[in-house]
Amino acid sequence: MKKILLLSFCAIVVAMAKGQDLSADKLIDMLSLPAAKAESFLINKKYRPADTESSGDTLIKTYQYNAVSFGSKKKQADTSARQLIRSVLNETFIITYRTTSATEYRKIISDLKKKGFYCEYEKDSTLKLASYLYQHQDHTAEASIRKEEGTAWYSISFFKKILTVTSGLYFAEDLLQFSSHEYLAYYFGEKNVKKDIYYFGANDIAKCSVLFINTKRQVIFIWKDGLNRRKIGNMILGGQHKLKSLEGVDSVNTENSWILKSGLYAGMPLFDLRELNGNNIAFCGGDAPNPGLVLSESTARVDFGNKDVIMGCTNCNDDKFLKSRVMYADKAMKDGKLLFILTIVLYPPVSGVFE
Repeated sequence: MKKILLLSFCAIVVAMAKGQDLSADKLIDMLSLPAAKAESFLINKKYRPADTESSGDTLIKTYQYNAVSFGSKKKQADTSARQLIRSVLNETFIITYRTTSATEYRKIISDLKKKGFYCEYEKDSTLKLASYLYQHQDHTAEASIRKEEGTAWYSISFFKKILTVTSGLYFAEDLLQFSSHEYLAYYFGEKNVKKDIYYFGANDIAKCSVLFINTKRQVIFIWKDGLNRRKIGNMILGGQHKLKSLEGVDSVNTENSWILKSGLYAGMPLFDLRELNGNNIAFCGGDAPNPGLVLSESTARVDFGNKDVIMGCTNCNDDKFLKSRVMYADKAMKDGKLLFILTIVLYPPVSGVFE
């Protein structure tokens, strides 16, 4: 009798295992499979193409798990419903696995954590979120639970970041592809990236990450999604900024060695900037809300519309500067003003893929 019970138990375990054979490892591996191989793999796992649709430039293909063996009417013991959705945009894949099995969902998350995936706020009971993001190196997994027609669907979306760095980094714009703290730590090493707090004002703060803090290679990343430290709001080069980790530090580096593709760099004298642009440059005076900010109307050979360039000055403490709303490079240099680029703020292009 015990032997029969043991065999029955093993049969149930095997049936459940077959239903759960899209493990965390296999789902992650599928991100790198060509479409034909991915479909062949899924068909072997009893997933059939169910729907194909387009959303803008994104192609979305849905596969439905069928527990009935092909050519047979015999059903598996596991009756959980499952779907796999493969989204493709510009050769970038997002794999979304959906199941009605809470046990399977928890098992995948547990396996992800064993692989090094983490979610800082996972155990914070004060947060009521629609989804939780688990990150590890160049991979992310977004987990959520939603009810559809009374049925709870457990969903995990997997994404692999494709970094286009091949032989080092030279231009500051190249850093815009590192759209999360985890991507920065993965490429540059954890010791070179610090989680920090940026103070815009007394009551205006933001979570940030700082690359090569307090060195000539320092870059501050301000995150749109501060909770997960991802999606770049802007990237700050040069200048002296209020970072929590540098409070009370006597020697703060203000030089910066990053160069933009246009040739701009923090510390560039106004004369060189004027020569590079090939046209006069208008910037905010001391009576404007943002003193030193170069106005976008100055664009000629240099595009000032997709970045903030903020001028500093070593001798602009006179009334003429302090009472001006707008000043111009040619006149300022004629008056002997010693101006230079203090800070450059870069903004990322709009991305069409999961970051």
